Amino acid sequence: MQENYTTSEALSLDLELSFTMRSTSALRQKVTKIFELLRDPVYRYLYRVLENSDEAEDLTQEVFLRLYRHLHQGHTVTNIRAWVFRVAHNLAIDQQRKDTQRERLDLSGREEACDRGPGPEAVALEVEQQERLRQALTSLSIEEKHCLELRAEGLSYKEIAGILDMRMPTLVKYLGRIIKKLLQETAHA
Repeated sequence: MQENYTTSEALSLDLELSFTMRSTSALRQKVTKIFELLRDPVYRYLYRVLENSDEAEDLTQEVFLRLYRHLHQGHTVTNIRAWVFRVAHNLAIDQQRKDTQRERLDLSGREEACDRGPGPEAVALEVEQQERLRQALTSLSIEEKHCLELRAEGLSYKEIAGILDMRMPTLVKYLGRIIKKLLQETAHA
């Protein structure tokens, strides 16, 4: 399921999750339904943040295990989607702290995979532009990357502000500065 959630789809998802929580009798069934609805977006977020499919899979499962334990202990969750992404965000930060040595993207293999249809100048410009973007993204702090990834997953500003523990106006300015920073760094050759 390769979906990006718009605000209306997110509202629909939250309503569906709330309905599921009320209408399903067994806790295991409730969490299974939530897992089916949110597994792919959570995995994509974790994969983009961690750049490791095995870690992303493990942490995706851990997110939903924590949801089950949380609900099993009698706690309630009002915004399930935001809660799940908050847990995923925190687990990703913990994992990044453990993984102090991360592998860099090897662009030499990328050049071989490029379609040789365009002329050499077009290919060189494309590689150069991708390299500038990659460098700009690597210059971002972990928090800035997480903010962009959460927005890319379609979470609202309000949900991201809750996950990152920021006030809404602060988040809007923060995200604007991140985008401006990326544009400036990719524009300068």
